[in-house]
Amino acid sequence: MKGRTLLFFLLLAFASGLCSVGRGFLAINQEKTEAYEDSFMTIGTVEQKADSVQERMIWDAETKTYAIYNAAAYDSYVPLSVLDFEGADYLSAPEKRCFYGAYMPQYEMYGMEMNLGVFVEGSPIEDAVPDHPIKFKVTKVLAGQWIWEGTVINLCDHYNPEPQQMYADKTYIVSLMDRPGHESEKEFEGDYVSEYVLTPALGSSQVDVQGKKVPDEVPEDYSYNEVTEGFYESPLGKRWLNRIESWDAIRYTFPVTGTNNLNLIMAFYNGNAYVSSGREFTKEEYERGDRVCIVSDFFAEKNGLDIGDELTLSLQYADYRRTPGSSFGTNFVTYVNPINAKGEIYPAFEEGNYKIIGLYGGKSGLGDKYGLGHNEIIIPSRSVKNSDAENIIESGPMTGSTTSFRIANGKIDEYMEKWSRQGISNVEITFYDRGYTELEASINNMKYIARLLIVMGVVLVLLVLAYFSWLFILKQGERTAIERSLGLRKRQCFLSLFSGIFLIILLGSVCGCIAGSCLSGKIAEGIEDKTYYDTTFGNSAALDGENAWEVEPLEQAYPLQSAMQCILAIIAAGSGIAAVGIQKNLRSEPMKMFAEIKRG
Repeated sequence: MKGRTLLFFLLLAFASGLCSVGRGFLAINQEKTEAYEDSFMTIGTVEQKADSVQERMIWDAETKTYAIYNAAAYDSYVPLSVLDFEGADYLSAPEKRCFYGAYMPQYEMYGMEMNLGVFVEGSPIEDAVPDHPIKFKVTKVLAGQWIWEGTVINLCDHYNPEPQQMYADKTYIVSLMDRPGHESEKEFEGDYVSEYVLTPALGSSQVDVQGKKVPDEVPEDYSYNEVTEGFYESPLGKRWLNRIESWDAIRYTFPVTGTNNLNLIMAFYNGNAYVSSGREFTKEEYERGDRVCIVSDFFAEKNGLDIGDELTLSLQYADYRRTPGSSFGTNFVTYVNPINAKGEIYPAFEEGNYKIIGLYGGKSGLGDKYGLGHNEIIIPSRSVKNSDAENIIESGPMTGSTTSFRIANGKIDEYMEKWSRQGISNVEITFYDRGYTELEASINNMKYIARLLIVMGVVLVLLVLAYFSWLFILKQGERTAIERSLGLRKRQCFLSLFSGIFLIILLGSVCGCIAGSCLSGKIAEGIEDKTYYDTTFGNSAALDGENAWEVEPLEQAYPLQSAMQCILAIIAAGSGIAAVGIQKNLRSEPMKMFAEIKRG
């Protein structure tokens, strides 16, 4: 019996260890899955493919040739609603973000050193066609800097293949932009020559909510006009005055972006921007459309602002084509015509005070369409209550930098299968999940192994318990018959046999389960040594600085919890099997048991 007892102990410890390893793996797997649900995020970006490519040409007065480039062309814009289909199961619904131009004269967006163009009156020194640099005398500065009355400048209608003659005895109002001059104007090698180029100023880019251009009351986008008596009282002259009045507003117009999830903005998702102070928007603030905002720490420091202060935002226009990252740089701003099709300055369609709840740091104003613009302000989309339908300056297709959504981790294949059934071929969806797909495969492998070990362990435990219960209990009927013949009660006989078997089950399960739990922890630590992350554009897991995004290594929260669960389960199963066997012996009369033993 000593040998059988030792064998019973070893086999039970081994079987218990298998169960414990499997249960430990399963617990670690669950712990990983729950923790990584918070660390990982799956974002989808949407891009409408171009229907064709159009060749566009820009005239170069210096080379007397056209510069040719290709541009994407769209027959129509696919609406955001195509992403609303059954089974999509978004965690954050798709949004096509626009950005607003907010006029805030109390804060300076750009200093006087920024070249924002100039508006002047003047006349050419002599009659000439400005298909090359001609001498032009400035008689009045209407808007702009770094140019003075009486200055003679080089003027060229550089990008116009058919410039019209200008006359010395006439006065013109002109819109100019400074640029490097023609090489032919240099007298010596290394000389720097500049010229002022005529730039269109009056044509409106206004579109309606469908993206169609609103008919302009001015048929041409003029870059200059002759100033005659009563000119500024005419519709064309009034448009020039509105354009001049709006010039200085550019220096005080800030980009404002509305969103329903900060991480849908790729700069925040990929870690190029991060909330450095304060907090992000809450779910309730998004849903209610509270007037709260997050601003750059640079803007806040420059203007003496802090968490809890308020900004008065006056939204004047909406751009559904570009992003603040591509339009507002630290040392440039994309040309925006701030007058509508009627020739008037866009009136504010939304005004209100927004409380600063957070400051963000990181990279911004670098001219990246996926990045943040210089001094960009972030607000909840629903905080803009009024329609911007009469204030849209541009419209465009869904792009990866403007259109995105969020789904649950590990649902990419399922989502794409449902999306493919929609039959929309000119919309492309790209997913970023920080490497969750690869990590999920590792987690699932662990889960399958854990389940297999548990099944094998449970089967082996039951077989060992059943066999040795038969060996120790049913084969010892003579012992039970003798004890009862000597006057022991059934309860005493039960305890006599059950206590020994219970002790073996207890020792075997405890030793095996604790060893299995320790082994599962060691194996899990080995697996944790390898971190998975996505190095695709916009999803780097390893970023420079203290705000780098990392996958935190996981520790098993309760290393003995799995072992205790297995121990209790095995003891309960073993005790039950033993109790059934002992009760079967006790139900037989002692004399009958002696008779059966003799016959055997």
